[in-house]
Amino acid sequence: MIDLFMKQKMFSFKDTFHIYDRDEQEHFKVEGRFFSLGDSLQLTDSSGKTLVSIEQKVMSFLPRYVISIDGKTVCEVTKKLAFFKPKFEISGLNWEIDGDLWKNEFQLTDGENVRMSVSKKWLSWGDSYHLQIANKEDVLICTAIAIVLDMVLYDDDDESLF
Repeated sequence: MIDLFMKQKMFSFKDTFHIYDRDEQEHFKVEGRFFSLGDSLQLTDSSGKTLVSIEQKVMSFLPRYVISIDGKTVCEVTKKLAFFKPKFEISGLNWEIDGDLWKNEFQLTDGENVRMSVSKKWLSWGDSYHLQIANKEDVLICTAIAIVLDMVLYDDDDESLF
């Protein structure tokens, strides 16, 4: 089990996240582009090399994000119309997101196994999350999906109940 901690930077003109391990060593940084149409974020390693791109499709009725690794589209995460409980479709992967918006806890599963658990901290300065990822090879895609969850559910500009 890989434990990562994701913290959103406060008072920034663009979306910025720092991802740390248990020893508070930074593994990744995520930055959005300033003045972009829709959300556009890059997950980079400590040297600044882009590992994952997250692009919002703005010509969509509900929030939809494309996640690419090494320039290849891995999946699209689309928020589905639902009341009282957030629902997402992850096309390109056979995975599902299940969770409770009121408890701030989510699980990403492949139908049988939990790939990632996400817990949002209640009282913190900026959005903070604890990610528990089952497999090392899923770290990049799971981290990107956790960022999409934050962008869709907890961004102040969006309506998150449906």
